[in-house]
Amino acid sequence: MSGAITLCSGSVVADIGGTNARFAYVGHGGDVLQGIQCFSCRDFGFLVDAIQAYLAYGYLQEVTQICLAVAGPVDRDPIDLPNSHWQVSRQVLEAELGISVKIINDFSAQVLSIGSMSSTELDWIGDVRPDPSSSGVIAVLGPGTGLGVSAMLASGEIVPSEAGHVSFAPQNQHELALLEQLWQRYERVSVERLLSGMGLANLYWANCRLVGQDNELSPQGVSEGAIAGDEVCLKAIRDFSAILGAVAGDVALMMGANSGVYLSGGILPLIKDLIDGDLLRQCFNYKGRFTEVCRRIPVAIVMGEHPGLRGCVQALRLPRDVN
Repeated sequence: MSGAITLCSGSVVADIGGTNARFAYVGHGGDVLQGIQCFSCRDFGFLVDAIQAYLAYGYLQEVTQICLAVAGPVDRDPIDLPNSHWQVSRQVLEAELGISVKIINDFSAQVLSIGSMSSTELDWIGDVRPDPSSSGVIAVLGPGTGLGVSAMLASGEIVPSEAGHVSFAPQNQHELALLEQLWQRYERVSVERLLSGMGLANLYWANCRLVGQDNELSPQGVSEGAIAGDEVCLKAIRDFSAILGAVAGDVALMMGANSGVYLSGGILPLIKDLIDGDLLRQCFNYKGRFTEVCRRIPVAIVMGEHPGLRGCVQALRLPRDVN
């Protein structure tokens, strides 16, 4: 999928996160990603510089259009990216590049990619599977630099959101104690403060505070510590699993996503073997009077490569605009 050949013309797709910007190209009418490159966002002062650096590889003699998936609301121009130093303007990019530019929300791209996933690219949590004979609403959410959430209606219409910024609601006394610690760090605690790279680090820090320590670790340090058997790191991963399940269940109810909830983002494939799937599913289901409803909803971790780029390719094929 990462090989490249020079084509006369085609389209460039890009998945612009808070940490990395991934680029690829496709030929006209094709959906095979070629020339995949990943840049660190901090290496470029402006998004246009990263795009020009990719175009300089010369994969395409002519770029007819570009589709960017960005981590922020795209219903206005310019677009502010909450987890990035870049500001994005479609008008400015088109003027500077001389190329038609489409911009969609990064999790609109994620939800568009689900239809392209094979059975081997989805790791199901629990025994429930989608009914291939029926169609309905699906939702995708996932932790990365932030927490993205989107949904797709049965009609194919995308419902973008900024649901990663809703308030965190503790489900038990331990989670309430975590929230009380995090209130010392943040005036308002959104679910993104717990379900993201920084969220994993926050959960470790808060659990340390609860046992009289004041230690800090990077997200990678937490996962490495959990693999090594560190008790507090393991607790942070367990809390991450429980809170992710609870929030995913909330999203299912909010969106009416009875046809499936898909967990994506940059972090989960890296820590999948540490995630407590049984606990995640239990917390997903635990919705009081709607527990039976949630028990019937399929839940899977997306393991397929480059879902954001694959979703951009699908967005280019749609006859309508996608937010």
